[in-house]
Amino acid sequence: MPAIDPPDSPSTGTDQGGPPGTGASPPTRAAEISIDASLGIGLLVLAELVFATMDTVAKYLSQEMPVGMVVWGRYAFNFAFLLPFLLRRRPSEVLRVHRLGLVLFRGVQLLTATTCFFTAIRYIPLADAVAIGFVAPLFVVALSVPLLGERVGPRRWAAVLVGLAGTLVIVRPGFSEVHWAYGLVILLAFIFATFVINTRILTRTERPMAMLFYTTLVGASGATLILPFVWQTPTLAQWGLMAVMGALGGGSHLMLIHAYRVATASLLAPFQYAQIVFAGFFGWLVFGDLPDGWTLAGTAILVGSGLYVLHREAQVARPGG
Repeated sequence: MPAIDPPDSPSTGTDQGGPPGTGASPPTRAAEISIDASLGIGLLVLAELVFATMDTVAKYLSQEMPVGMVVWGRYAFNFAFLLPFLLRRRPSEVLRVHRLGLVLFRGVQLLTATTCFFTAIRYIPLADAVAIGFVAPLFVVALSVPLLGERVGPRRWAAVLVGLAGTLVIVRPGFSEVHWAYGLVILLAFIFATFVINTRILTRTERPMAMLFYTTLVGASGATLILPFVWQTPTLAQWGLMAVMGALGGGSHLMLIHAYRVATASLLAPFQYAQIVFAGFFGWLVFGDLPDGWTLAGTAILVGSGLYVLHREAQVARPGG
């Protein structure tokens, strides 16, 4: 799934201190910012590679076992992987929240989105699913008006419509029979957009590690509830792949958190689209799915509109924008 709007914000890379009257940063400070930016970009791209690898493992497993089992493996082993890191934190930092209902609902949102995505990639190419999933940032723009009370100008609305058109180019309704799994990915993008908006609301009052803990806990608990209805005894290799999937999921989230701690969101945002490239490569390497011209054209339109929205948001955020 697209990895956007992480639950943490950068702690460095935004100060531009310098000697009074010079308007310039000291060389050492400029060097630190440059190093932080490079580290942040590297961590983000690595996280996108790990996300794409996890999605590839999930698609492979979903062809051998029920999707519910795959979802459970992703969350159960992810929780087991993250637990040692969370236990090193103070209990209040991990357990104390101010809006428990909304925090738990955030976990349900992500669990639902994950289930939709894993079900979809069982039937359609991985690159198609990941590309369409990136319509989520455009849904965020649309939903931010009624849910967050934000003002969206005509240029960003136009970019949203162009991005939706790019999604239709990938799906190509009317040119061929459209598989129902494509609709599931669009539903996933909508759910993930509500997850992002919920995250934005919660970051005003909640600690990132507490949100990460409860999201993973809800996912593991919810997936366990449906386990008796979908249980299929895994082989040793399948157990191993589920463990790898959980470790990849946990590791990628930790990379994302650290990436956005050392570099600004506006700097890192364009690099999130690297996940589409990785998904396309793994889809071809493992499953023989080679994106056609329509998929490449639609992906280009979708990415272009997403980058324009990011550009406009950065402009609006500036004083006088």
